[in-house]
Amino acid sequence: MNKNNRWLAIVNLLSGSGRCGRDWEHIARMLYAKGIDFDTVFTGYRYHAIELARRGIVEDGYRNVIAIGGDGTVHEVANGILSQSEVPSTEVRMGVIPVGTGNDWIRTFGIPRDYKAAIDILAEGKEFVQDVARATFVGRNGEPESRYCVNVSGAGLDAFVNLKVCQMKDKGKNGKMSYMTGLAKSVLEYRSCRTAARIDGENEAKGLIMSVSVGIGQYNGSGMLQLPESKADDGLLDVTVIETMSVPRILTVVGRLFDGKIYSVKRVHNYKGRTIEITSDDVREVEIDGEPLGTTPVRYTIEDKRLKVLVP
Repeated sequence: MNKNNRWLAIVNLLSGSGRCGRDWEHIARMLYAKGIDFDTVFTGYRYHAIELARRGIVEDGYRNVIAIGGDGTVHEVANGILSQSEVPSTEVRMGVIPVGTGNDWIRTFGIPRDYKAAIDILAEGKEFVQDVARATFVGRNGEPESRYCVNVSGAGLDAFVNLKVCQMKDKGKNGKMSYMTGLAKSVLEYRSCRTAARIDGENEAKGLIMSVSVGIGQYNGSGMLQLPESKADDGLLDVTVIETMSVPRILTVVGRLFDGKIYSVKRVHNYKGRTIEITSDDVREVEIDGEPLGTTPVRYTIEDKRLKVLVP
């Protein structure tokens, strides 16, 4: 059945500490009022949205998909669009109604958190085709796994913090304060190890490295501008490498993570490339779009203009 003119709304009722579930009927009424025809499916478990998006496109013929939730829902819906091969990914449009806590993907594109404004964007239909990165890493079962990154991925301290924050989310603790709490705990516990970031086949950075971030977007960690110069359609991955620092030094420069001046900090470096490989002497956590998926080594390869999204 071809449903080209209808939207498939993939809804994560647990997003935003359950706010999506509380607000869903209100959001649905606003969609109807705007004249947007849609069918609804609800996620039932982690990574379910990947399956729902893929099935909706391949089996049911949807070409318009709305991710209603947080960054995790955006990540999953995008991966559902990108991981199927029956329909070119750029024939599918992805819209987002943000109901998460971090909402970092939307910040790069200037998509508002206000429901009505986000729905207006769906109705207006302005399209932008962004790059994505295919990441290959060591999964939790010890075997190689791949996933698409549509925003920011990190290895080292960032991913260690992300794991802590996700564990806090599972206990119902969300938001920027939770991130800062997780950051503080992680900084005290984390130990840097010898790490190498190879950019387009060259050893651009190596030594005692605390964190490596790779991205299409600019923001992660509930509003950190860790990749302030990144452009989502320039055919390049931005890389931020942070060498090891003392705890007092980290505390004095952490504000630069939120004001876009991270590259003014000594021992912080920016690179750009199409293929990024990160290896480390000791196993280090890897997160992709805020999902704690595995460990190093990890390799990123950019795929130009693969995901069509609706923007202001």
